[in-house]
Amino acid sequence: MREQWLESLPIRGVIKAEPLLRGVANNVYKITTTKAHYILKEFRFNHPYGLDREQEIRVQEQLAHYQLAPEIIHYDAEQGIVLQSFLPDPDLASADLPMATKLRELADTSAHIHRLSVDVSVWSLRQRLQRYCQQLGEFDKQRATHFTKRLAGFRKLLDSFAARPVFCHNDLAMHHIFISPTPRVIDWEYAGLGERYFDLASTMAANQLELPQRNAFLNAYEAEAGFMVQRQTLDHWSELVAVVNQLWYELHHYLQRITD
Repeated sequence: MREQWLESLPIRGVIKAEPLLRGVANNVYKITTTKAHYILKEFRFNHPYGLDREQEIRVQEQLAHYQLAPEIIHYDAEQGIVLQSFLPDPDLASADLPMATKLRELADTSAHIHRLSVDVSVWSLRQRLQRYCQQLGEFDKQRATHFTKRLAGFRKLLDSFAARPVFCHNDLAMHHIFISPTPRVIDWEYAGLGERYFDLASTMAANQLELPQRNAFLNAYEAEAGFMVQRQTLDHWSELVAVVNQLWYELHHYLQRITD
């Protein structure tokens, strides 16, 4: 952690600053002071992934008002850091709960997010994927062309993206959810108004749900959201999500190599 970060933060009495995660979109640190714990996030790879950090901060501030996200204490756009409150409870992935309970919490949180009214722009999946391919092309033109051709086969889905927009997290892994005392969700960098089916498919992929778990998750989601999920439609979106994830990770592989 850079010394100037600590000097710029509106906290005093720092005892320890320790790295928690070297992630794809963020590096995460836990800061301990004489009075409290905090989380400091360092933003990474904003441009290649088309991430709008100003929007992310505005979204999280709104969600903190809804008590769905950690409170933002300090944001420094120039340094690319954000300080937020620390969530002491275990995340849903590591919580000592039966899988059936975890799937129900995941579904309830997903449905809750989709019901929210948030002041945020509509997410353009097509533009995001074009950017991914363009950035990948700077490292490997052949692979970029390969993904561009594969994505062309999903033109109709991309055309229909967010035809009936709802607010989506778009990366709702269980380790992003903290359920006590009330659910809190972290890492909103991909959030926006978007496609419910893409978000559901992304959630199933992010949590590597097997077929019985998928069915349990979807049944619980339908009950909580009051929305009937068309399984065949979801299957089509899941196919697209699989390609998107492959493209995303392949781009990350190259980005990681130039920063290590």
